[in-house]
Amino acid sequence: MMNTLVRNTAQNLRLVQADGTSKAIPSKKVGNVHEHEKRLLGKLQTTLDYEQLISFFTEETALVVDFDGMDYLQPEKGISIRSGKKTMHRCSYTLKVEGSQLGDIMFYRSKRFQESELKNIEILLSALVFPLKNALTYKEAVDSAFTDPLTGAMNRAAMNQALIREIELAKRQDTPLSIILLDADHFKQINDTHGHSHGDEVLKTLAQIAKQTIRQSDVLYRFGGEEFMVLLGQTDTSGATHLADRIREHIEALDTINGKKSDVTVSLGVTTLNGKDDCQSLFDRADKALYQAKSAGRNRTVTMLES
Repeated sequence: MMNTLVRNTAQNLRLVQADGTSKAIPSKKVGNVHEHEKRLLGKLQTTLDYEQLISFFTEETALVVDFDGMDYLQPEKGISIRSGKKTMHRCSYTLKVEGSQLGDIMFYRSKRFQESELKNIEILLSALVFPLKNALTYKEAVDSAFTDPLTGAMNRAAMNQALIREIELAKRQDTPLSIILLDADHFKQINDTHGHSHGDEVLKTLAQIAKQTIRQSDVLYRFGGEEFMVLLGQTDTSGATHLADRIREHIEALDTINGKKSDVTVSLGVTTLNGKDDCQSLFDRADKALYQAKSAGRNRTVTMLES
């Protein structure tokens, strides 16, 4: 059953149940939940990072209510956060504040939630909603500044920041990190033959196919005219090469783009982080692999492990 938590401008929290009825959540706290609410409010004021907010909320709720897993979903913003595991019983809430849809939160466990436990969850949710709204608004502004307006991929500024962050993380955690560079073959000829408007449609289609092919945890960046990069966390060379080939094959299989017959292909260069790499050496090696793919006849993937 999906319930809805609604905050209005009078600061009252109401629980709108699945049958359409609603009731006010009592201001009187159950047990020591007031202490947890106060502590949670303090934590929530320290960040505009929505992932950190959900982490704070999950940690504090776990001190009040036993549960096996938690999901937070905001599909409109591409957000999916899972903690723990799904089990038989769940309680679900759709979060709204001042008309804004903030997403859904689900808690799971092997036995039913008691009414007193639901009240405790709802009290802590009441502390979460306004900070979460602010964090999602901030995310939207940041995403806009770091998004390529034509293709919807992240832009070069975002790519440069992500490379620094992900390389540092991969080295610290000793996990693999790979990148794919992708370049549209004969793109100047496409523009010259069909016009720049059609060229734009080609770029949008390439980005769409790449995003549909990669995993949700992977990120696509447009760093040049017809050049893209895919950043693949926790992915070794074999996995990255396989993914690059899938992207290439899906693009080659296109029949039409924007109503015109498609003969568009792409070349791809793949590499994986080694212990000596920094951002520049990792990128340069992938760029050399891409150049080899172009030189060898295009419409192919080349993998390079050493410069």
